[in-house]
Amino acid sequence: MSIDSKIIARKRWQILAQVLRGNDYTNIADNSVSVRRFQSYGLLSTEPCPCPGILNESVNGSWFSYKCGDIPGFSMTIRHLGGSVSTERLLGFNNTGNVCVWPSEEVMTYYCMQHVQDFKGHRICELGGGMTCLAGVALAIHSEAQHIELTDGNEESVNNLQAIIGSNEFGETNANARLLRWGKEMPEDCLLESFDSVICADCLFFDDGREDLAKLIFNLLKRGGVALIFAPSRNKTFDKFLDIAVQLFTVEEDDQYDKYVYSLHCKLKEEMKDVYDESLHFPKMMKLTKKNSSREITPESR
Repeated sequence: MSIDSKIIARKRWQILAQVLRGNDYTNIADNSVSVRRFQSYGLLSTEPCPCPGILNESVNGSWFSYKCGDIPGFSMTIRHLGGSVSTERLLGFNNTGNVCVWPSEEVMTYYCMQHVQDFKGHRICELGGGMTCLAGVALAIHSEAQHIELTDGNEESVNNLQAIIGSNEFGETNANARLLRWGKEMPEDCLLESFDSVICADCLFFDDGREDLAKLIFNLLKRGGVALIFAPSRNKTFDKFLDIAVQLFTVEEDDQYDKYVYSLHCKLKEEMKDVYDESLHFPKMMKLTKKNSSREITPESR
């Protein structure tokens, strides 16, 4: 990680630490980091639930039952990690996904459930899903997918995902949690060209990670496979990733992918002008399709 990226990471953690303490953090925010004044579109509802009896609960976290009024029968049991922000956590591998569920993940989950039939029989990988991998878990429960790989680059997140897998029923769908980072090494052979679908929410903010992410998605997807990326424009980081993606995929960009979400977005722009910032909070969608003639690429090539 470059020096600039380390500085940005520390700024993000300063903000996240303030969020956990309930303090005002606007004085340390700038355009290079994500500001969490706005927290949710209200697409999913949660209520506390007891720790599943099958688990020996030794982790500092809280369990919630997730539901969605628009989707009959939708339900899943999710643990949110808790605890203070220690120096070790601040200086460790990107831990932002352990602090909260970001709006892009919420919207991606809702979108996937509205299009759940598109994933039936698929092998699916969620990248950078943080402590919950909400969309991946939802698909594992409700899509009749063949296999779901829930991934993040932080070990604490992956341990939590394993606990979440143990507390939900997936029917015939196989679910697995795995530590997976994008960088200079190829993914394991068992993952190469293994997935029909890749989903990813709000993972475009670091300059030195976007090209590696695009290559990883390319190598994970089967020929003809599709990746769905949800992320805010945030200081044009969405467009910077798009510029990389068009060299590897057939790319479609859409900010009106769901009429209801878009209507909420327009309403928030008018009614919460002092809180809601479109460039930081509204996730746009990018659809990447791997061409049938494509072959794997090494980290050094493009």
